[in-house]
Amino acid sequence: MKRILAIVFLIVFISSIVVADEEYGEEDEAGYAGLAEFGFVLITIGIVLYSLVKRTPFIAFKKEKEISIHLSATMPFVKIAFPLSLLDIHHVFTIIGSLLTVPHFLSCNDYSTPFGLTGLLLGIVLLGENISGFYGRYLHGKIERLRRQIEHPLLKELLKKFRAWRTFHIAWTILLYLLLALHVAFAD
Repeated sequence: MKRILAIVFLIVFISSIVVADEEYGEEDEAGYAGLAEFGFVLITIGIVLYSLVKRTPFIAFKKEKEISIHLSATMPFVKIAFPLSLLDIHHVFTIIGSLLTVPHFLSCNDYSTPFGLTGLLLGIVLLGENISGFYGRYLHGKIERLRRQIEHPLLKELLKKFRAWRTFHIAWTILLYLLLALHVAFAD
């Protein structure tokens, strides 16, 4: 699994160098916009892939040692096996995508304009979203360990926390994309 993560990171890193635009024209615009765009593409892929596969009855995803894709005439129509879990894939894409946006946020010279302010808010919300994701992963792991023990007293409480966390996490994701839309709208 570490080898796969290293290969994914290298591919993303090399790709990001290609799309990075180090030279930009106007003084008050942040650089590395191409890098941030590529980062948000990765984040979006991580979110959509996770949501689509997790919530659709048409696709079955299992963590296996070998990669395989099988098509079937009956449901689930697509059966996918991959060395990483679906949650791990979600995390890899969103974390790497988030890291790719950092140079763009750091290169901003002016946060007083609507464009700069939405960019700053976008960076803050993206950081909060990542922290939230790590907390959710912690809760998920704890719940999975407690599920093995029948009638554990903490399980019900942790499930309540997890449901509340998931609602918060989805709301922050929606806020993130609303801010992104505003940021892009103010760019012109």
